[in-house]
This record gives sequence, C-alpha cells and structure tokens, in this order.
Amino acid sequence: MVLGRDGSFANWILGLWLCGILGMGHATPLIMLPTGEITRLNYAGQELFIDTNKNGRPDAGDVFEGVVSISQISGATSGAGFSSQLADKEVTSRFRFSVTGNSSDFRHLEFGLLPGDSFDLYVGQGSSKNFDPSATDANARASDGQLWLGIQPGPFFESVNDRQPDGTTLNRAWADITVNNTGYLLASDFLRTLLGRNAQHNIGDQTHNAHSVQAIFDNQVAGLSPYSPQFTYHIFGEFDVFPVPEPATWLLILIGMGAGTNFSKIRDRSRHG
Repeated sequence: MVLGRDGSFANWILGLWLCGILGMGHATPLIMLPTGEITRLNYAGQELFIDTNKNGRPDAGDVFEGVVSISQISGATSGAGFSSQLADKEVTSRFRFSVTGNSSDFRHLEFGLLPGDSFDLYVGQGSSKNFDPSATDANARASDGQLWLGIQPGPFFESVNDRQPDGTTLNRAWADITVNNTGYLLASDFLRTLLGRNAQHNIGDQTHNAHSVQAIFDNQVAGLSPYSPQFTYHIFGEFDVFPVPEPATWLLILIGMGAGTNFSKIRDRSRHG
C-alpha cells in the first residue's frame, strides 16, 4: 500500500509530537552564542605569578593563576554582538597553569595543565553575579556560578608565551574541551588558521603549526595589577570557540518521522492481515 497524502501528514504530526515529548528536557543555553562562525569572548583579568623556586624568573615548576571576566561576546567574522546578555549575567573564569618549559633567556615559556590546573568558565546570575577583582575573595566569586565550560588536564592542551618584537608578550593556547555545558556542540577545527593568525610555535626543539582543536585563546599582559599582592599582573585576551547547533531538534524530528512511518506500516498490516 502506498502511503497517501493524509497518511504522510499524520506521520509528520506524530513525528512533531514525539519530538516535543522527547525534547521537553532540552535546556535553553545559559548564554546565546552566534552559530556557524567562530565566537569571540573578549576578557580582562588579574593574574598571580607563583615563583615556586624563588629565583625571580618564570621557569619550569612555576605557576600562574588568576581570574578573568568576559567583557564582550561577538561573532569573530561578522562582528554580530551578543554582549547584551552580560547586563544580567556574567561569564567569569578561574584558571591555573603550570610552566613546563622555558628558553634559557626566558623569552619563551611553555605551559601545561598538571593535576590541579584548569581553565574553567562559569555563568553567574542573581546572587552569583558578584565578580569583583578587588575583593579579597575574588577567586571564589569568579567560580561560584554554574560551570559553563571547562578545560582541565587530560585532553589536548598546548600553550606558549613568546616575547614579541615590540617587547610585549603573547600567550597562545590550543585546547580541547573537558566540560561543555554551553548548550552547543563545539567543533574541532584549525581555528587560528581560520582567523588568519600565526599558528607556528615551538615546543622544546620541535616546531609545531596549527592544531585542530575546540578552543584557542590569546593572552597578553597589560601591566602590573592594581590589586597587589593578591595578583601580580593585569591581563587581557580573547577566547575563541566554534559553536554549532546541537542536532537534537532535527534528530528528534527524524526519530519521530521514523516512528510515524513504522506506526503506519503496523496499521496497514493489521488492516490487511
């Protein structure tokens, strides 16, 4: 039996109904992001240099930790603005990175994520929208919201800090996500290449180029922190991810349509059995 027009419509309705039932628990993203292009999160923050061997130099074994607050959310290529959400929400981070290598002149540093290290972002709203880098509990305030995105030890992570020709430093990082509560799939791609940025860097005596990852960030030092001795440096940077819509909606519709077709076949068999 060829399914008629009425049967097709019935299957479609049944598919949508099943989609609604199965998708009731699908959460709306806490922070809406542009999809189909790289999302840029601009941030500023404060960083503490922990000189574990007390030699006054950033070398292997030392730690940098601190807090940042996202100040702008936009599409990296279109410039589409999504920062209005930050009026009643905040996106903050508490981070800790370990120095794993350095050049003899300290113009080149390498960072890793060792046990206890992380770069986690949180969404604060209501009473947890309380970030204040000058507060004595700034670290706690930066991490008292809902965990939104996490980069923790385990997946791929590579980070280098290099002295630039103008004397400034530039920290570049490539990372895969450990925790993703954004409500979006985060695509792995050569993000730095897509953005037209220099991807070549050295790890030890090896030259590396672009990596296909879920996130990259560029970080620079703006000067000494005004909140010493709690923090050492004032920093700023950009964090980039490539969000794509979760396929849940289309997947549920297809499941529903498949179920509707099977239902019609069963009905037809019972009629002609």
